[in-house]
Amino acid sequence: MRSTIAVGITVGVLAGLWIWASQRFGLPAWGAVVSWAAFFAAGGKRAGLAKTLPAALSGVLWGWLAALAAGALTGWSGALAVAVGVAAFAMCAQALWRALSFIPGTFLGAATLFGTGVDVPATVAVLVIGVVLGLASEWSADALVRATARGAGIEPAAS
Repeated sequence: MRSTIAVGITVGVLAGLWIWASQRFGLPAWGAVVSWAAFFAAGGKRAGLAKTLPAALSGVLWGWLAALAAGALTGWSGALAVAVGVAAFAMCAQALWRALSFIPGTFLGAATLFGTGVDVPATVAVLVIGVVLGLASEWSADALVRATARGAGIEPAAS
């Protein structure tokens, strides 16, 4: 079985399970899908985890600080714009530190926070769940490729 098909199967199964679970626990399903996609965009495997999770969680922090600053400056119509502008600069500048260098991950973390209505616990939960789903889909796809290759009596091609 081709690895792309195996990934499709495992992502499909896990996505269905995640949608069901997110509805049961009242979590925004889309937030995990965003970090799941970022995991793959960052290269998957350990590198995808190491790039996505710290960056996304730092984005949550920057977004929360922007919301806090804008809230402290109530009455000024430009408060949110300035706070977000400063946070956006900081999210880019922190990329000088290798652990936080995945700028898209940082922005997805902040955007997810704002998308949840600045619900920090729910945002952190779905971002972590999305990366875990990425790891699980990748691991299970690799296992599926190996199992089908063994069943066919062939050596699986390198992915």
